[in-house]
Amino acid sequence: MEIGSKILTGAAATAILALVGHAAMGESFVSGLEQKAQTELAARGLDSASVSFNRSPLSRAAVLDGELADSSKQEAMSVVMAIPGVSSARWKGAVDAETSDNGDGTATPPVTAATQAKIETCQGDIDKIVAAKKINFRSGSAYVSPESNAILDELHAALKACDGLSIAVEGHTDDNGDAGVNKAMSQERADRIKAGLIERGMSENLISATGYGSTKPSADGTDSAADAQNRRIEFRLGAANGSSQNDAKAQQGN
Repeated sequence: MEIGSKILTGAAATAILALVGHAAMGESFVSGLEQKAQTELAARGLDSASVSFNRSPLSRAAVLDGELADSSKQEAMSVVMAIPGVSSARWKGAVDAETSDNGDGTATPPVTAATQAKIETCQGDIDKIVAAKKINFRSGSAYVSPESNAILDELHAALKACDGLSIAVEGHTDDNGDAGVNKAMSQERADRIKAGLIERGMSENLISATGYGSTKPSADGTDSAADAQNRRIEFRLGAANGSSQNDAKAQQGN
């Protein structure tokens, strides 16, 4: 009996140590996710958003907070969801960890792993097109050239496989001239590209357009090569709410 009691005591102690070790590793992992998420947001110029993860119980579901425009909130969600290990993301003030309130009696589920995988795949496809065939603008102009329209045709064809996802169109300029004029120009360029996608059949409810002027350069320097790189359009894909998904399918004939 004494031997059996020692065995049971040893087994219990081992189990307790294992649980403590597991909790410690879990806490460290979640803290790492939190730090990585905050770093990625800051790198995108979204440092006004904060990220936290529940500790009791430990959770890999990210909760974002901060004052951002709707388009920036969507971008922040996509940035956080792209971090390996994050299971879902929502903004603080949602109904609960499972759903968020749309304000009309309906609820939108958080981004699922399947949706996030779709976002990453589609984002990769769009990034390849833009990297190979950049949409260019002349300095001081929002004119969409025939060459750029051909790129929009290609982008729209790729987006047909991404039904149900939202797309944020971002306009950027070089830093020549007045900052206010640059911001207005970048907004006009983003609006032109948004209009081009809508003309090709994409749902207006799925597209946002934001001009950032010269605040987010992709290349350092003041020479013509850097200016050409900074005059650009970028696309950020994300999850859309249920009504937008249905509208997208209707627009694309699904």
